[in-house]
Amino acid sequence: MRLRSGLLLSLLCSAAAFAQPVEFPKLTDDEKKKLDADGVVIHELKPTDNKGVSAESIGVVDAPPAEVWPIVRDCEHYSAFLPSTKSSARKVEGEDQLCFDELSLPFPLANLWADTKSVEREEPAGHFHRAWSLVRGTYRRNRGSWTVLPWGSEGKKSLVVYLIDSDPSILVPEFILRAAQSGSLPQVFTGIRKRVKALRAASTPAVAQ
Repeated sequence: MRLRSGLLLSLLCSAAAFAQPVEFPKLTDDEKKKLDADGVVIHELKPTDNKGVSAESIGVVDAPPAEVWPIVRDCEHYSAFLPSTKSSARKVEGEDQLCFDELSLPFPLANLWADTKSVEREEPAGHFHRAWSLVRGTYRRNRGSWTVLPWGSEGKKSLVVYLIDSDPSILVPEFILRAAQSGSLPQVFTGIRKRVKALRAASTPAVAQ
């Protein structure tokens, strides 16, 4: 009986947390201006157990959330546009769908890879969220999330929030890892913007000559 009550309480707490709306990140006026100028805002965060790297990066994409959401949701296509992503795939294990990705690292370091499990939310207001956690791979910890929210007076643009908290299993000083991660984050948004344009071009019918 006690076990059943505990399980029920856990489920109710999880449902309550899941019911909370996806919120906008806290931004200063200067950060909002930077985003409107196609800049990228990066908030350095303290990694879990103070090991590895953690950061929140934010950028604006000139496309509505419903168009941007599939790009960050469909992990099997990450190698087509995300920096340093050598390969990516989606696979099924039992009832679970896992995302696989392999990151290219400079010689003599071995590439990093991970299988992750995701939880996704799609809200009627055009707020989207995808959080992932590590199942296996060459990390001691690898979790994070994508959030896509409407941006601008008419909501025709997207505010994209990319959160990471990872601890790769490689022998590299953490300050180098953090510097490398911070330097690559702006390229993530460059990749998403290019992906939007590529998908639009692919869906536009060719004009007969």
